[in-house]
Amino acid sequence: MHYILYEDAIYTMLFLWALVAIILIFMWVFFLPIFIVGFLCSVPFFVFALPISLGIGTCIYFAVDQIKESTLRDIISSAPVHKWFGEIKVNIPEGNHLICCHPHGMICTSAIFGIHLRPGSKTLIAVAPIVFAVPVIGWIAKHMGAIPATYISIKKGLQNGPVILLPGGVPEIVTGNHYTKRWGFLRIIRDMDKQIIKVINKETYYNTVNIPLYDLRRFIAEKYNVPIVFPWLFGWYGTWIPMPKPIKPDISIFKYNHRGDLEINRETYYSF
Repeated sequence: MHYILYEDAIYTMLFLWALVAIILIFMWVFFLPIFIVGFLCSVPFFVFALPISLGIGTCIYFAVDQIKESTLRDIISSAPVHKWFGEIKVNIPEGNHLICCHPHGMICTSAIFGIHLRPGSKTLIAVAPIVFAVPVIGWIAKHMGAIPATYISIKKGLQNGPVILLPGGVPEIVTGNHYTKRWGFLRIIRDMDKQIIKVINKETYYNTVNIPLYDLRRFIAEKYNVPIVFPWLFGWYGTWIPMPKPIKPDISIFKYNHRGDLEINRETYYSF
C-alpha cells in the first residue's frame, strides 16, 4: 500500500515537472503584450538591456543546431502523463511527415503531451521564432526539440524526421476557433513532396475567460501574431494544469494535389 502511494506521488511530481517546463516555454504567449508595455514604460537601463539580452539569446540559438534528443527532454518525457489524461491514443505513421495539429489550444496540449513528449519521440515542434531570442527560455525550448516556425527551419527539420506544426497559431489562441487563412505549410509539403498527418482534437482542456475588444484583439492576432488574452489558464480546478481528459484525436493523411493550385489545396485541406 505504501509503495503504491509512493509511486503515485512520483508520477504526480513528474507530471508537474513536465507541465512547469511547458509553461516556461509558452508563458510568453500570454504575457507578451504586458512585456511590450513594460518595455515601453521601463527605465533607460532596461531599454538598453533588453535588446542586448535578446541579441545574446539569438546568437546562442544560431550557434546550436536543431536538437531532437537531450537529457532534459528524456527526463520530462518520462513523466507518465497517460495516468493523468486517462488515455493517450495518437498513432502517427512513421516517416518524415509534417504533423499538423488543430486547433492550437492554450498550450497545445494534444500536440505536446500526445505526440512530442511521448517516451522515445524524435519529433521536432515548430514554435514562434521570438521564443529563441529570450535567454534561458530559448535554451530550454531548443533542448526540448523546438524549432522556429519558419519555412527554412521546418524544411530542414523534415529532412531528418517528423515536424509538428500548429498552423492556426496565435489567431486560434485568441478566437478559440479554427483559423484557416494559412498557406505556408502547404508550400512546404508541395516543395518537398511530403504529406501531412492531420491531427484534430475536439477535447477542451482549459476554459477561457472572455475579455472586451474581441474584434480588435482578433485583428492584432491575425495581423501581428500578438495574442492579447486573459493572462491565466483555467484548467483543472482553475489552475494551469490541463483537465484530465483523454487525448484521442482524429488522424488523417493529406497529400498535396499538384494538379491544383495552392488555394485549391488550402480549401481542400480545411474542409474538416
